[in-house]
Amino acid sequence: MSRLATVLERTKQRQPRVAFIGQADGLMEGAAEQLKSRGLGHAALIGPGGIAPESDPRLGSVSQILRARWPERVRDGIHALDLAVNPLLFATGLVALGEFDVCMSGTAVPVDSIEEAARWVIGEDRARKGRGSLTYVSASDERLLLFAAPDAAGPLDAKGLAQLALTAAIHRKRASGEESNVAFLVASPTQDASHADAELALAELRAMAPALSASVEWDWSTSADGPGRPRFRSRPNVLIFPDPITAHLAQLVLRDAAGLPTWGPMYPGDTWVLAGIVDGAIEDIVTVAALAGAGLTGL
Repeated sequence: MSRLATVLERTKQRQPRVAFIGQADGLMEGAAEQLKSRGLGHAALIGPGGIAPESDPRLGSVSQILRARWPERVRDGIHALDLAVNPLLFATGLVALGEFDVCMSGTAVPVDSIEEAARWVIGEDRARKGRGSLTYVSASDERLLLFAAPDAAGPLDAKGLAQLALTAAIHRKRASGEESNVAFLVASPTQDASHADAELALAELRAMAPALSASVEWDWSTSADGPGRPRFRSRPNVLIFPDPITAHLAQLVLRDAAGLPTWGPMYPGDTWVLAGIVDGAIEDIVTVAALAGAGLTGL
């Protein structure tokens, strides 16, 4: 059984509740039906073709959460209601209310909108949380890697980066059933001082999770598999990038140049995930939703 097939079997055990954001082109409708027909969880469509936020009795509750957790954006109660009819924000509010575990958006929703929604649903704790995104990558040797990077709201301090790394490690272990091995990726000490910040994050992570395997990686010179095949020293499966730009570029190279499948981005909370997809067909959307749900804590 492939690594991805194993994840899908674990998703069936989890049975996540997924809110799909409709976009009137058949993709999200097809993905929701596929998720249900394959026994990968429960699905509902929000927006075009599904639940209409403006007529749903939960609209008031979602608007109250928006106003409470996003005071810098929401002016008053009327403004909160206006925002809450947006399918993404309405579905995110239902996630905050505990009615769904995953909010899955398609190509019609910009990634930065998902990221912003993830920050507001966290609420006042967002400044102290390890904000960031996760993307799964199927490596050429069939390993399932997880890329994690801070979101675009600004850099994380050592504790925040460690929190993001721990969230990623937990998600991957629950999704795959395998132990996570974390690596903070940095440039060589001869190039800049980024390794010093990474060492601080590593120390924070070891204080949070002493049993978790983790390291700072910058040396590609050690070959674990013979001449001509350099590897990271620790062969990590959870790679922590220092910023979103380097993570994005790495994903583009692997996806578009190397042809490796990638799934994401996913923006995780403690018991939920907001996820999106840049492009792809129904199968890709289902896979992202399934991966997001498989790794959730608390299901």
